[in-house]
Amino acid sequence: MSKTRFAPLKELTLPKLELMAAVIAARLTNHILQSIATESVHLWSDSQIVLYWLDTSKQLKRFVQNRVCEIHELTDNRKWKYCPTNDNPADLLTRGVTSLEYLKSILWMKGPSWLHDHYRWPKWEITDSTVLTTTAELQYDNNSCNIQTCSSLENTIVGLNGIHNIMDVNRFSNYRKLLRVTAYVMRFIDKCRSPRCSANLELLTVHELQHAEIMWIRSCQSVTFHNEIDNMDSKGTRLPLVRQLRLLKDDTGIIRSGGRIHNAPLDMLTKFPYLLPAKHPFTRLLIQDAHGSQLHAGISGTITHLRQKFWIPAIRQAVNCVIRKCVKCRKVTGKQYTAPDPPPLPKNRVEDTPPFTVTGVDFTGALYVRKYDGSESKTYVCLFTCASTRAVHLELVHDLSEESFMAAFRRFTSRKSLPRIMISDNATTFNATARNIRELTQSRTIRRTLNNGGTESRFIPKRAPWFGGWWERLIGFTKTTIKKVLGRSFVTFETLQTLVTEIETIMNDRPLTYVSSDCTDLQPLTPAHLLYGRRVNSLPYQEIAENVETDINLGNYTGIAKRAKVQANLIRHFRDRWRHEYLTSLREHHRKTGNNKQTIEVGDVVHIQDDAPRNQWKLGIITDLITGNDGLTRAVMLRTKNGHVTSRPIVKLYPLELISHDEP
Repeated sequence: MSKTRFAPLKELTLPKLELMAAVIAARLTNHILQSIATESVHLWSDSQIVLYWLDTSKQLKRFVQNRVCEIHELTDNRKWKYCPTNDNPADLLTRGVTSLEYLKSILWMKGPSWLHDHYRWPKWEITDSTVLTTTAELQYDNNSCNIQTCSSLENTIVGLNGIHNIMDVNRFSNYRKLLRVTAYVMRFIDKCRSPRCSANLELLTVHELQHAEIMWIRSCQSVTFHNEIDNMDSKGTRLPLVRQLRLLKDDTGIIRSGGRIHNAPLDMLTKFPYLLPAKHPFTRLLIQDAHGSQLHAGISGTITHLRQKFWIPAIRQAVNCVIRKCVKCRKVTGKQYTAPDPPPLPKNRVEDTPPFTVTGVDFTGALYVRKYDGSESKTYVCLFTCASTRAVHLELVHDLSEESFMAAFRRFTSRKSLPRIMISDNATTFNATARNIRELTQSRTIRRTLNNGGTESRFIPKRAPWFGGWWERLIGFTKTTIKKVLGRSFVTFETLQTLVTEIETIMNDRPLTYVSSDCTDLQPLTPAHLLYGRRVNSLPYQEIAENVETDINLGNYTGIAKRAKVQANLIRHFRDRWRHEYLTSLREHHRKTGNNKQTIEVGDVVHIQDDAPRNQWKLGIITDLITGNDGLTRAVMLRTKNGHVTSRPIVKLYPLELISHDEP
């Protein structure tokens, strides 16, 4: 059985309408009890204000008191219980439902799901409700609709319950917005208490915003400094914070900090600032607003601005924590990800393999030569270097076309050997030369040709030339030698080609091991020893040994075989020296910082460093981490705003969000 009723023509507040619904429920209950004999009766309401009225012993207004008395008489003072709004079947009548929804409604036919299990009944206490309609005596001015409330209203809302129980400060990210919303909420509450007043649609006044700020300050103090408030109200020994800051209460009950500048020609708020906790969300929003209003000033500038009105213990740490999270500041002054310690040398750098098994390839910048007609043209030096023996092979090419590179590669493989792995640079710069080199090394035609020949192509991360430092160093040595030899000479292509070939010889004769000053020591090991068994720029000779036959007749098969064996033993001797002298010397240069704690993660938003000004750097999001064998990340895959996926070293990335591990 159910019963509904239209709202009266005279406007009533929502709590009063809820009370009228409770009266109807009480009358219906009395009618049913007269027809059906039962002892178990349970009364439910989804209005906490009505439940408070029915349970309180305080004096209520006449309208409310009369209906509360009627409810008690009709229900024999039975206890009313709380029903959540979503589980209230009566809402189907007041709000209306379609016929199809009515037929399928389990809530209307059987009631809430927890109705038959009294252990699951909702629980409600009087202290859980925030009564805003009957805690204050309202005085109306007949000439105006301005509401004047007693001081008990503010004390009830803020002192006992607090504005933080009505609004969640953690849902706001802007201090000014928090104050505006709070002011509108208080304006709405005032309007609910005075139905005769017309709606106030004007902009918020300064007084309303200041009042909202005072409410939040009082709420923060009551939650955080309740021990200090009790200590200040008592006559016992003062707590350390009360003594140190000389805390006092003003006329409105807000705690202020004292000090020794009472006689200074300053504003009263500056001499006696409001006390705020350092780790409260309201304080965080306040610091963010001060930091932004000061045009993202530093720590000192923000602190100076805040201390004109507020006193925050440990303010420097609080301000520093907020500034470190400021995205705009991190875009301009943020630091990049720190690089971990250098990894162990890759296996292809220390593996005893035939020369040029693993080869690095790179180009120098443009070199200018003179044509036969006296005009100028560009040429480039293509460098091939072995990862293990450090031998080099230089080829001079006319341009950066695929045909020129493939011709140079064919000459290289014909004179040296076909590499198993060829590694090249993957850098991109804003000059046309580097773009042509990148397009050349990543050409599908070239990669298809290399793959058909059994050569695997690999690339280092973009804008990370130090990943290919073992050939970049030789590129620099080649360019330096050309500049020293040529100076300002304007030579032809053939002359430059001869010079490049001589430079290749000198580079292959450079020492790889320590050069001793003792004449009895062995000669330093060079790449040429590992290639040919001797230095290239010296006359052919053979080392005389007691167990080696020197007079070998090369006119027959036996003599040729013996000579090949001698050459093989010589190469094997240099290989042994390479393992014992060169490889062990590689450990001499290493650096260890011990700081390998990494915070980079997939999904981080970063600034991508390039040659443009910092405010023009592109944004990207990390999609994958490229982790080495030691478990550390030195490069990542990221996606830019246009959807392009590329690779970058982490030292070229600047995070825009505060990393959780960096928080104090």
